[in-house]
Amino acid sequence: MAEKHVELLSPTPYPNHGNTVAAWVLVSLVCLGVIVGAVGFSIFSQTLLILGLVIVVLGIVAGIAMRAAGFGQGGARTKYKHH
Repeated sequence: MAEKHVELLSPTPYPNHGNTVAAWVLVSLVCLGVIVGAVGFSIFSQTLLILGLVIVVLGIVAGIAMRAAGFGQGGARTKYKHH
């Protein structure tokens, strides 16, 4: 018979529940971008709409970069590093 490799996840989540600097930056910039884009859409301003989309993309890139730098869940620069 073939052997099956079963990997069990830790039953305890991180104690910060995803409350990290990287998450806050990502969510804040994405929310700001959506607000700017919605205002641009509602007043028929293509410039504001595009600016909102750019802010959303920058927020996503900033969140990924901060996570890679250790500011995300389980990162070296977060308060709670281990389960």
